[in-house]
Amino acid sequence: MVAYRLISPPNGLGLVGIEPLGGPRTIGASSNTSIGNFTQTVATPFAAWRFRFSFHVMRGASFRAYRGWVTAMHGGANATRWQFFDPDMRSPRECGLDVPAHVRWPDTLLEQNWGNDEPWANGAPWAITPPLVPIASPSSRDDTLITLADSFWGHDLQRGEYLGFQPFHFGLYIITEVIEPGTYRIWPQLRKGLDLGDYATLFPTLAMRMESEEAATAGRELVVADDLHVTMVEVFDYDVRDYFVG
Repeated sequence: MVAYRLISPPNGLGLVGIEPLGGPRTIGASSNTSIGNFTQTVATPFAAWRFRFSFHVMRGASFRAYRGWVTAMHGGANATRWQFFDPDMRSPRECGLDVPAHVRWPDTLLEQNWGNDEPWANGAPWAITPPLVPIASPSSRDDTLITLADSFWGHDLQRGEYLGFQPFHFGLYIITEVIEPGTYRIWPQLRKGLDLGDYATLFPTLAMRMESEEAATAGRELVVADDLHVTMVEVFDYDVRDYFVG
């Protein structure tokens, strides 16, 4: 069996734009008209996320790392781990952290040193992320209902919020209905079952591949490289486990 690689994007890759190119409203949708002239549109529940990500102007080491990452994905043969950041994610205070109301993600005020007031060996501090919320009830793969514990933001999510799960879970989900506090309907269907001991996160991780050989730009002007973007498609969690290594 051929094993494909799962690689990580460069550190410090500056994201400046996110455009969803496929989702529940469009991917796999088809329309059927009945004898009574009623038109029903149906979208497949197994549709994959598809995004175009745009990046900041680069030069030097940052551009070398970018073009190396793009090349390593081999036009879609390999995939990349992609931690999804939602610019409209609830604020740290809305997540239950004791911080001023004006603080947003990311923010240097959310970085801390170790208990002895020392940073990591490379001089970087800890980066605080939204707290995890335990799963309150198991769910099977392909389920669309999840139940979260009454902890931090677990009973406070609203329609339109993104989330994912840990540990070892590749998938991005969006809340489409609040059944009751802590019980939510999501899209797409779960790529992997959830067990007690798993956690929900507001920083989900996807596995994504380039849509095609033409899905990335790496043009270089004499001064800087700009207008850089990559179009990527989700690789399902179960396919990552069957076909990818690294």
